[in-house]
Amino acid sequence: MAAGRHREFNKDHALEKAMLVFWENGYPGTSLTDLTTAMAINKPSLYSAFGNKETLFNQALELYLSKHAMPHSAHLTTSDTSLIERVNNYLFSIANMLTDDALPTGCFVCMSTAEVAGSRLPDSSTQEVKKVNQQTLMFFTDFFEQEIKRGNLNDDIGSAVMANYILTILFGLAISARNGSDIDSLKAVITLSTRPLFI
Repeated sequence: MAAGRHREFNKDHALEKAMLVFWENGYPGTSLTDLTTAMAINKPSLYSAFGNKETLFNQALELYLSKHAMPHSAHLTTSDTSLIERVNNYLFSIANMLTDDALPTGCFVCMSTAEVAGSRLPDSSTQEVKKVNQQTLMFFTDFFEQEIKRGNLNDDIGSAVMANYILTILFGLAISARNGSDIDSLKAVITLSTRPLFI
């Protein structure tokens, strides 16, 4: 009798499931059993395909960024639209994601940042999360610097402060969504928070 064959699985699909579990529960709140159950694989398969829990988390974070975070930035570069409309549309797009019933509530990066502050992530994951936030600040600093040069934004605040302001809004929206705020509430906050900033 031939030896039984290991059940094959779709690695991309399994990583998607792992991302959703980490997003929902956080790193310390996610067990290997949670992961293998959601991914429909056993522990040896998980280790073989993704490494340990830490490396799987890092891969899940990368997937989250490419699939659920970066696409929103397209709203910032829409032509023939004012700066406040572009920023609001970007934030509205994120707010829709934060409250999407098909996804875990809130933001994977925001929750992971809180876990960094509590020293609840492994070293490599801590560095990955810090790098993501630093890259986000650099992106927005460059973005607002270009808008200042184009005359779309006053230079009395500064691009770096504006970048920090937007990141703070993003974190606040994510926590508010996690706390139960609906999309209308988040959009009202966005409109209020951006109204006095742009010319």
